[in-house]
Amino acid sequence: MWGKLQERQAVLKTEIINRDKVKRKHQTLTEHLEVALHKKQTYWSRLKKEQKDVENLDGFSILKVVRTWTGKQDEIREKELSELATIEAKYREIEKTVTDLEQDIVDIERELDQARWKSIDMEWETLMKEKEGWIYGNKQLEAARLDELYDQKTFLTSSSREITEAISAGHEAKIALRRALKSLEGAKDYSTWDTFLGGGLIATSLKHSKLDESENAIHAAQRSLQKFQTELLDIQQINAENLSVERDSFVTFADYIFDDIFSAWSTHSKINNSIDHINETISSLEHTTVQLEEQLKEDQDMLYNMGIEIAKIIEQ
Repeated sequence: MWGKLQERQAVLKTEIINRDKVKRKHQTLTEHLEVALHKKQTYWSRLKKEQKDVENLDGFSILKVVRTWTGKQDEIREKELSELATIEAKYREIEKTVTDLEQDIVDIERELDQARWKSIDMEWETLMKEKEGWIYGNKQLEAARLDELYDQKTFLTSSSREITEAISAGHEAKIALRRALKSLEGAKDYSTWDTFLGGGLIATSLKHSKLDESENAIHAAQRSLQKFQTELLDIQQINAENLSVERDSFVTFADYIFDDIFSAWSTHSKINNSIDHINETISSLEHTTVQLEEQLKEDQDMLYNMGIEIAKIIEQ
């Protein structure tokens, strides 16, 4: 009787944990969407302003003539175009992010709309009453210890699953980052030709084409990092004192990259800065993944030992 009650509790507890995880993810995505929509509006306003600034440079003015005489006009125009390119890249990125988040929220709301999850709290309450009645009439000491063990086992099983999912998301993010790195290194090769070897229009065109490819690769990497960050949020309840993660660095990854590669419209040094930042992000990702793997091994060892103790109590 007691064993069956415990089995029912473990199944229900796992489902409740899964449901609550999806609820937390929905809340997190909703918060991210609010931030992204605000960013999108901000970037749109800045984009319109930068476009206006560039248009104003093309109009006739005495100041423009004076700047041309003094050799300042080209420098100012380059600066304005650089700022326009940067904000345009950021706007395109946040536009994609908003679309992704909106679709993720639709998917997760569909997942939450399960009939099974609507009755689970009532089932849990009924089970607790049954267990309370059994404990009062039987072996309270053994039952209490089994209760404790099953609670720990359920928690560790859930946390192990969350850590495994986070590790998997980390590996996927690493693959996406390496693709973005490869794409930027291609742009860097053409930038070397263009900047130092006088490559001319062909080199410049190829460099910008590679940067366009990089933009999509960077977005894919940012999306993967966002998923990794979401998985990290799911394991916040884990008692892992040595697990220290600076999540914000993953979320703002794309902003840093676009600041670099478009701030001076893809100069060689700026592309190098972006490559360095991607390498730093990969290093941070690998460090976090190692911590997760260490925590996973510790949880699995504890689960093994709990299984032995549970078997001894039930079989005695």
